[in-house]
Amino acid sequence: MKLKQVFLLATSVVCAATLATATHAQTFKPKGPALPVEAMAKDWAIWGTRISPDGKHIAAVAGVPGQNPVIRVWSTDDMSKPPKQFGSKTMRFTGFSFVSNTKLLVSANQPVSAGAYSDWYGRAAIANLDGSSFLDISNEEATLTRDDDFILGYSLFNRLPKEENFVLMEIEKISGSEIVRLNLTTGRKDRFARTGENESFLWSDGDGNIKLKGQLKIANGIYTYHHYFRENNDAPWRELKGLSYPLNDRFEMRPAHISNDNQSIYVITNRDTNYSVLAKYDVATDTLGPPIVQNTEFDVSSASFGTASDEDALTQDPLRTFCWAGPSVECQYSDPVDKRIHALLERALPGTTISVGVRNAGSNVLVRATAPNVPDTFYLLKNERQLIKIGSTLEGWDRSTLGTAEWLYYPARDGFQIPGILYLPPGYNKERDGRLPLVVMPHGGPWSRDDMDFDVSYWPQMFATRGFAVLMPQYRGSDGLGKALWKGGDKQWGALMQDDKDDGAKWLVDQGIADPNRMMMYGYSYGGFAAAAAAVRSGGRSAGLWQCAISGAPAIDLERISNDWGENRLSRTLQGVTVAGIDPMEHLDQVKIPWLIFHGDYDRQADTIHSRTTAARIRQVNPTANFRYVEIPKMAHTLGEMTPEHRTQFLNLILEWMGTNCGNISTTFKEPGLKPSLTKRAAK
Repeated sequence: MKLKQVFLLATSVVCAATLATATHAQTFKPKGPALPVEAMAKDWAIWGTRISPDGKHIAAVAGVPGQNPVIRVWSTDDMSKPPKQFGSKTMRFTGFSFVSNTKLLVSANQPVSAGAYSDWYGRAAIANLDGSSFLDISNEEATLTRDDDFILGYSLFNRLPKEENFVLMEIEKISGSEIVRLNLTTGRKDRFARTGENESFLWSDGDGNIKLKGQLKIANGIYTYHHYFRENNDAPWRELKGLSYPLNDRFEMRPAHISNDNQSIYVITNRDTNYSVLAKYDVATDTLGPPIVQNTEFDVSSASFGTASDEDALTQDPLRTFCWAGPSVECQYSDPVDKRIHALLERALPGTTISVGVRNAGSNVLVRATAPNVPDTFYLLKNERQLIKIGSTLEGWDRSTLGTAEWLYYPARDGFQIPGILYLPPGYNKERDGRLPLVVMPHGGPWSRDDMDFDVSYWPQMFATRGFAVLMPQYRGSDGLGKALWKGGDKQWGALMQDDKDDGAKWLVDQGIADPNRMMMYGYSYGGFAAAAAAVRSGGRSAGLWQCAISGAPAIDLERISNDWGENRLSRTLQGVTVAGIDPMEHLDQVKIPWLIFHGDYDRQADTIHSRTTAARIRQVNPTANFRYVEIPKMAHTLGEMTPEHRTQFLNLILEWMGTNCGNISTTFKEPGLKPSLTKRAAK
């Protein structure tokens, strides 16, 4: 079955004030070694792990030193046997899904030099489990154009569990999505359905009946999202007026399941609440009922239906699981098999967040265990008795050698409670060890959030294992933690959103954790904007707060972001209007602290033009600023598009800047083995 989540995109930001407190001498040394650049730069040892529908195979993407990532496939009958493995010399595998018990849909990226449009472009192929019969289903000509036929991506729309050799594939284009019936053997694609740019197919059943679609309409400047329902592909569409809503109001109305009897649609919504709840919509009466389940502190994030004996929910569809997006995702289980398996795993893997893929009524279970200081680790649980480790994203490092983390709340200057995650170095004790240097690290988005799973960027642990406290503030504008926090960031870029970050640093000083004379900001994407805002506010609103700022792949120019945000006019209208506040581009003459920007020249998401324009302008308006801009060849925006060489370059840049151009931090921070290429005051 397929449920496609509707809408909105995003990016992130910061603010300031001054403090005066005595600097605590740096005497604390973290327990264990610092996480080395070599370990952080290489491809993850294993990720994207999945189990086949029949439970007979487990597959994963795996990093291999000196070559592109590969796909590995194990037989669950005998996990002691070496996995089958296949890769590509020209493409970097980024993910896959089981389209049948014996076939994989493999996704890959390939760099393409095309002037201002240079980027990593996605490819897709169908492969046997051993890599044979590698069938490329990409349309290269459409992928490389920039018109309405530009292909955004490929995804599995419906596995068609009753058919062995066919699936429904979704090809997402700028002009809309096309659903094709794909022959897994020949690669033939026959059009099954097509949407316009204002439509989305949202739900199909196990027989391939597309039962739910959404359509966006505009009238008098108001975008309204309409839902349409039909019982099968031959029936006419009819509007469900009780599920229509104005998108301009920006609340969630996300269908999660259609009952097998076609009488009910289960919806996750926060229309009348701060946090999202699960409610039931009655098709016959066109009414949405009260919450079925809810959490009073966090959003309900997902719900599943069916039983452990019927993963496809073809014959039964009771509520099986509902989950809420707390510090980590937590779930409540109704199925007795699920309850038993999770109780067993909680005893076997204490102190971790556990997610599972249950097959064969629990005989084969794919397990993922994670925590802030436990790299994602994958296991096969067989017959509820044998727990077999498959691998980890980072081998050789565990909670004893990595920093601890806690979820907390701190007050902003106006009293609003801001959630955050605080990482502390391994072995640190506040009463014994005193104050630490601090890195405030805002997430990207800004319509995004952090959680308490292991951070696969490694950035929090990079700093923590080097003796830093790391605050990851969930500032106003963060999504997934209630409407009030999310909408509180509207038109507050560089202003109130930035104050939240400054206030988190000051609060940690008040707690006796942060050294007020050794605090810096590092952020990537929107977080890079936040670091830019910290830099320009260092001449005023945040004077004296930060020792330096580092912006990775930042979107800096607010006017450009507002105009260009998103792939279509809807995104620009709904998201672009929220982008306003203090524009760093207009205040570059106020930069008073050392500031490093790095950016990939293949970045089309937070386009490289932002950093190039900033570098040119700051040299004009602030020629004495301690500023450096580094552009990294062929590096795109996301981690999955980066090579180990890309990561090695910017990780070394970060550590080098901290040791040479970060004020008081540089007097106490040294990275062993790093050969500086920067002076104490970097050349522009």
